[in-house]
Amino acid sequence: MKKKNAKIIVAAVVAVAVMTPFVAPLFFPWTKLNSEDQEINIKTGQARYTRYVWFIQVSQRIEDTPLSEAMEGDVIDVADIEPWHFANTFSPGVPNSPHYLFHSALYQARQLKDYGEFFEASGVPKREIATTVLTLWQQSGKSRSADEYLWELLDQGFDKLEQSP
Repeated sequence: MKKKNAKIIVAAVVAVAVMTPFVAPLFFPWTKLNSEDQEINIKTGQARYTRYVWFIQVSQRIEDTPLSEAMEGDVIDVADIEPWHFANTFSPGVPNSPHYLFHSALYQARQLKDYGEFFEASGVPKREIATTVLTLWQQSGKSRSADEYLWELLDQGFDKLEQSP
């Protein structure tokens, strides 16, 4: 009887250990129990993705974004500010992220690809757009000022495309 109870206890402990990272985020979202941090380098435009399970970092990768590709490896350094900043944190089963100061930065970095034809129609070269976005991020310490700049360029490009025969 004691061996049977011991097996049940061990099985229960293993089940809890395996299931906790998948269930707990529903009640404790964005903890490093099971999450992915997404960060932006505001001096290069690169993205960094760090994965955690049971509070242990299990992976980390740095990827170029369309914005960092437009910079061709150059660094913009116009403010005394740390380069890496949180943009998002996601957990399984939780569809949103806390709102960080650079919450929209990864989206902005992808816009150079997603809305390329509108930016080209605006007449502003991609590298100049990327340089301005990185500068705005560093000077303001958040991504909101770059939103306004990018929307203005998109409007200009849309207007020019709409007017062309």
